[in-house]
Amino acid sequence: MAKRLTPIPFVGNPESRNLGIQDQRYVNIVFERVPTEVLKQHTIYCVKRPGISNEIQPVTTSTGRGIHSWALTGSTYSVFGNAIFSETSTLTASMNTSSGRCWFVEIPPSTGAAQLVICDGQDNYNITSTGVITQIDQADDADYPTSTLGPVAYLDGYLFQGASNGRIYNTAINTVSSWISGDYITADTHAGALEAIYIQKDQIMGFTKNRIEFFFNNGNPTGSPLLRIDQNTIGLGLASRESLAWSGEAACFVGENAGDGDAGRAIYLVQSLSKLRDISSPVINRFLTAEGPSISSCTAWMERVAGQLVYCLNLAVANRSFVYHFETGLWPEWETSSQARFNCVSATSRNGALYLQDASNGRIYTFNASTFRDSGSDFRVTLQPTRSEFGTPLRKQETGLSIIGDSTLSTVQVYANDDDATTTYTQVGEIDMTSPQKRTTRLGGFYNRAHQFRYEANSSFRVQAWQPEIKKYGV
Repeated sequence: MAKRLTPIPFVGNPESRNLGIQDQRYVNIVFERVPTEVLKQHTIYCVKRPGISNEIQPVTTSTGRGIHSWALTGSTYSVFGNAIFSETSTLTASMNTSSGRCWFVEIPPSTGAAQLVICDGQDNYNITSTGVITQIDQADDADYPTSTLGPVAYLDGYLFQGASNGRIYNTAINTVSSWISGDYITADTHAGALEAIYIQKDQIMGFTKNRIEFFFNNGNPTGSPLLRIDQNTIGLGLASRESLAWSGEAACFVGENAGDGDAGRAIYLVQSLSKLRDISSPVINRFLTAEGPSISSCTAWMERVAGQLVYCLNLAVANRSFVYHFETGLWPEWETSSQARFNCVSATSRNGALYLQDASNGRIYTFNASTFRDSGSDFRVTLQPTRSEFGTPLRKQETGLSIIGDSTLSTVQVYANDDDATTTYTQVGEIDMTSPQKRTTRLGGFYNRAHQFRYEANSSFRVQAWQPEIKKYGV
């Protein structure tokens, strides 16, 4: 007689064991934590992510390089190729570069006039609230540093900019356009070029390939106002400048231990001053290693989606997008109906809405809570628990399977893989989610099995657990 097992949560499955090569996966979902009656415990639901719709489309099909919403003007600024846009309008200046990440920083009116600075990794482009652009390079200012890097940082009236020669330069106080050749501090007490700078609270972080250093405004009367905090130096390097992303709440990046090469890569959260936390998983680290030198081509962004803070990392070689969910510490994947990854390279928030910049088609999207399609096309949710023997290595039969979750307007297809030597899944059942039972029967025999649950309809999807019915032979 078949035995109905205890419901198995999709998140935190205590019954399964990793027996094979198939990883546990969550595709195109966000997580929802619901408190239980037991103190300090929660039930975690897998929820289909919102769909995206076309919101802004500048007249271009160039490479997406960055996007930022400036509260002062109420407009969203973006860079596609060598053009700077405000909403759908092209601003007058064109950049000297057409590829690579562009970085934004807002300058408050205390400098004389509020400005938005865009750094393309070569020059700076200062934009006033009326849309006037001033390009700052060595042709305009002989003291403007060479070999500059993004991001740029603003602190205490100074604009700071890193350079590949290891220096962190600064403007004169209360200006973003006047540079002084001797005003800099050299980052990295050990050998290695500077990769990026980032401001954390009231300190500047300087990233190299093998060190992270911290600087504060010491108020020095000449030269750089910064002073290094030697005791805070961290023996960990930045593997990819493009992986660095932040919000007002946190910052994440792909780091690596230089001595371990690619194998020493992991994703780190900047928790507080001089404190990092490894938020990777063995699966994520395996993909980071496989990227090799192409890790420099990754892209990343951090924003809130459906009320939850996420960090989205797009990997070029793997062609997959991993999305860290801060509330649960889990790594779902996102993809679209036409691509194996979520092809948005930058994001920004404005008036409670999230805007996403496509990598190449010139579009800016927004998440739409009222639809579960991407630009009119259905996308698939995939839930893949870890492989299990269900308590015995002997052959067994799955006589039934049900899902615990909300009613929806469509069906869930149930797939299975019974051969760990392959990654091929075969459909073994279908569950009508409008039915009170939410159950399918006669799913076949196996020794050990990995399940997949697929949902592709344009409707909500919210599930918590699944419950197999197993008939064991010889027991």
